[in-house]
Amino acid sequence: MNPDSTPATTLSATTLSAGTLSASATATTLSTSDLTLAYGDRHVVRDVSVAVPPGRITVIVGANGSGKSTLLRGLARLMAPRRGSVLLDGRDMARLGARTLAQRLGLLPQQPLAPDGITVSDLVGRGRHPHQRWFRQHTEADSAAIAAAMEATGITDLAERPVDELSGGQRQRAWLALALAQEPDVMLLDEPTTYLDLAHQVDLLELLTHLNATLGRTTVLVLHDLNLASRYAHHLVAVKDGRIAAEGPPADVLTPDTIESVFSLSCAVINDPLTGTPIALPRPQPR
Repeated sequence: MNPDSTPATTLSATTLSAGTLSASATATTLSTSDLTLAYGDRHVVRDVSVAVPPGRITVIVGANGSGKSTLLRGLARLMAPRRGSVLLDGRDMARLGARTLAQRLGLLPQQPLAPDGITVSDLVGRGRHPHQRWFRQHTEADSAAIAAAMEATGITDLAERPVDELSGGQRQRAWLALALAQEPDVMLLDEPTTYLDLAHQVDLLELLTHLNATLGRTTVLVLHDLNLASRYAHHLVAVKDGRIAAEGPPADVLTPDTIESVFSLSCAVINDPLTGTPIALPRPQPR
């Protein structure tokens, strides 16, 4: 679907009622300035300056080892910059306290791990920790946010199920609900469709699109599938060798020349007959 439109339904006909989850009054800006990230002596992201469009969905794509997930880790302050900075609403993120940052940034890592035996409702409840004091006093606002997050992701009926008994798609929705319960200004998701079949991939991306349109939260994802990235992104960032190779609307980025340069793959590009977004068709390789 076109990400500029709001779907009537998502997942199991779940909709958001007004006021259940707080919408962002003013979309948060997230950007980098000459950002360099490294593991030891190996520089993985090099001198990257990028501005994430506020209130929109940005998808980072690139070949394996290109630095796309490392860039997302830098945006989440999971890695300290070797050079440069990450800015949240124009402020250097390194100067923000951990609690403030946890209230403003929600992260869904690539392979999140839940404690053994934890239930879905308890997992989602952990998203409220940044809003609670050290003694973890639970408030009515916490209960409302948890219930709304589970409703929005279609997992209310799974509340008492252990997370380790869920299917891959159900687990991803539970982790997404945790991030939603956190009520962040920015959501960062590292390959959230990994290990999901196509139906569940589309399910999850439809949900993220609906939540973005409803709540107006700035959203950044790393995806492998170029055609899904093109379908659901407002803004594409293509990474090659730790640098930005191209960025902009999908129609400007998903071109034969860019795909060949970034992925070393010869493609034809056509318009999706259902959405009008570009689709990359790999050319058959001679044997």
